[in-house]
Amino acid sequence: MTGRIDHPAHGLTRRRLLALSGGSALALLTGLPSLAAEGVSEDDFVKLSARLLETDASSLDADIAARYLAGFEQTGRLQALSLLAGGTGDKALEEEIITAWYSGVHRTAQGEEVATYADALIWNALDYTKPQGWCGGDTGYWSEPPSA
Repeated sequence: MTGRIDHPAHGLTRRRLLALSGGSALALLTGLPSLAAEGVSEDDFVKLSARLLETDASSLDADIAARYLAGFEQTGRLQALSLLAGGTGDKALEEEIITAWYSGVHRTAQGEEVATYADALIWNALDYTKPQGWCGGDTGYWSEPPSA
């Protein structure tokens, strides 16, 4: 037995067949979208982010997601991102995605870059504060007790 499927027109080995079908089968089993390494869409990235953040995808800003996704592309990590979306866990990559959304900072080919400040998710987690430079109300608003 040679390990090849006998079809001269394709030259497909069993190993190649398994490699080609494995990602699709995993996506079907896990219910996750199948992502091609060379074509991770912004929508797929938002869905992956929402799953990791345990939030609704509609609550995530598409423009910020596009900046994060561009950073993954610039740093040559679309294939790792594709595998993560397919259910193959890379804990460090998961943490990087979550950290980017909460901090507003992500990696690019030129180094770290601020994608957002005011819309970083940390401000939702810290409901007792707001981004510096944001006014909370009229002058002296802070002297009044908060409404119940």
